[in-house]
Amino acid sequence: MSQGLRYKFNGSQFQVQTGFLGTSPVNNITAITQADPAVVTVTGHPLVDGSVVKISGVAGMTNLNDNLYVADGVVAGTSFELAGEDTTEADAYTSGGIIQEVDFSNFCELTGANQQDGAADQIEVTTICSTAKEFEQGLSDSGTLQLDYNAAPNSTVQTALRTAKVAGTQLAFKITFPGSGGTLIMIGTVQQQSVSGQVNGVWSGSATIKLTGPIFVL
Repeated sequence: MSQGLRYKFNGSQFQVQTGFLGTSPVNNITAITQADPAVVTVTGHPLVDGSVVKISGVAGMTNLNDNLYVADGVVAGTSFELAGEDTTEADAYTSGGIIQEVDFSNFCELTGANQQDGAADQIEVTTICSTAKEFEQGLSDSGTLQLDYNAAPNSTVQTALRTAKVAGTQLAFKITFPGSGGTLIMIGTVQQQSVSGQVNGVWSGSATIKLTGPIFVL
């Protein structure tokens, strides 16, 4: 009998950005296209599809600086696309810039995860000639990622969550489903962290992540 696909929570892998890879060198950018998606040229880069990178130090196309991006359409050692990043209206790249590849750590204290998309705005465009209300779809909301976990404040991942919240910086998150179930990559900012406990229980924690872009599926 045929049945739909399903994947267990246990056996999945949930990873959180805890730094940048120290074993791979910082790579120098030589070009970025004004395109959808943008293409970055970096000679000798070590990336593969789904790698997450931080860009900094770019002159001209400065809107890319200090943000995280998912690499897609990778040409080994030569170039890669910034998934979902449209730079057609951005200032032209002039010079400089480096990439740093994100380092992920397993989040073994995780007990639950819930990603919720936000609703797109509905802009009313009803006119005198309309026979019913009319709408145009506005900007989309990337939504949130809710994490529940056993509290371990000094663990590598929970320290990274706390540090990112205080600094207001982006973090990358990666969910790998068991077997051939695929991988989801999300980027966002930590909006809140909480901790709670009671008698005959363990300390638990939660965090809410505001996603800053679309989910990348690999």
